[in-house]
Amino acid sequence: MQPNYFSDFDDLFERMNQGFGTMGRAVSGSADFAVDIAHHDDELVVTADVPGFEKGEFDISIDDDRLTVRAESEMESSSDDDSYVRRERHHRTVRRTIHLPVAVDGENATATYRNGVLTVTVPVEADGDVRHIDVE
Repeated sequence: MQPNYFSDFDDLFERMNQGFGTMGRAVSGSADFAVDIAHHDDELVVTADVPGFEKGEFDISIDDDRLTVRAESEMESSSDDDSYVRRERHHRTVRRTIHLPVAVDGENATATYRNGVLTVTVPVEADGDVRHIDVE
């Protein structure tokens, strides 16, 4: 795996964006969401609460050590009557890139979405280059 020289900058910008709180979300129309990351023996499990979407509206990708979750939803209420008093449209976009703490096998990742909870399971890559050294 080649080193990602931009990951430090990505982390810096993500921390800076979190510092702005809701101000940045109000301008861009997108929102962050909280995630939990659990490291089990041979996999990472990323869990996120993102209610209000259908499972087909998610775009999940893994690039080296970064997991990106995007979702976009559009909803329009319509009426058959041309004399409507109010007509509403709703557009919601969320996006978050998460720096994963270990090397992962993105090809074998899986995702499920149930009751507003997204769960992404990513196998951890076995690092064959690790050599343990005994202390004399």
